[in-house]
Amino acid sequence: MVQISSAWNSREGAPLGRNRYLELQIKKASTNDERAKLSAFQKPCDKMTEAIVTDGGNRGHIVKVCPDPACRVHRPDAPSPEQVERERAAERKRIQKEKLAITTRHRILATILQRVSAPLKKVDLQAIAQYLVARLSYNQVPALAKRHKVEVKKDSDSAQELLAKQVGTYDESELGKLLLEISLLDSAYQRFTASSGDVLMDAAKRYRVDTEKLQKAVAKEFAAKRDKKAVKPKVRRSAA
Repeated sequence: MVQISSAWNSREGAPLGRNRYLELQIKKASTNDERAKLSAFQKPCDKMTEAIVTDGGNRGHIVKVCPDPACRVHRPDAPSPEQVERERAAERKRIQKEKLAITTRHRILATILQRVSAPLKKVDLQAIAQYLVARLSYNQVPALAKRHKVEVKKDSDSAQELLAKQVGTYDESELGKLLLEISLLDSAYQRFTASSGDVLMDAAKRYRVDTEKLQKAVAKEFAAKRDKKAVKPKVRRSAA
């Protein structure tokens, strides 16, 4: 006798889960009209068999079930074995075509990289810059736009679109600086993490930037601004 479980899925060699059978409650119909009104689970089929429930509240009960996933009586919408095989063949063909396309594009990329020489050409630098600008984070867009004096006006393109257009006018030197700027932007605004390190300071060492001297200059500027704000002009009183 077939063993069935109240659980949905079933493992190999275990009782059938509910996804593998349909419990039936057969009703007899004396006329064709009555037979037509019966629900699918009330109709018999040639694969119908008795089964014993192995768990749950009905454990030990004997019920009638249809264990055929392609039963035309109880699963009329289920695809036929031939249709399933056609769909599987079409899916295999699609996957193979996709793998072929991806592998070909990977091979094209590898061949391109083999032919790249330093320094990169302007058009290559523009391609990299356009790619990076299009993928700037929410916080990076306004910061970079401000640094490049890009103003967003009413009914104009977004800051990201304006940046992309402006990048198209840069020469090789400006593009190189922009690429490095984007890579250091988060660190400059202190959005770096301890795991990634302070890439801004690492770059400063490479370019021999005297960071202590710059820090003193900035502190001096801040102090001058504070002193200026502290000096308030005297308000003249009108004669009585």
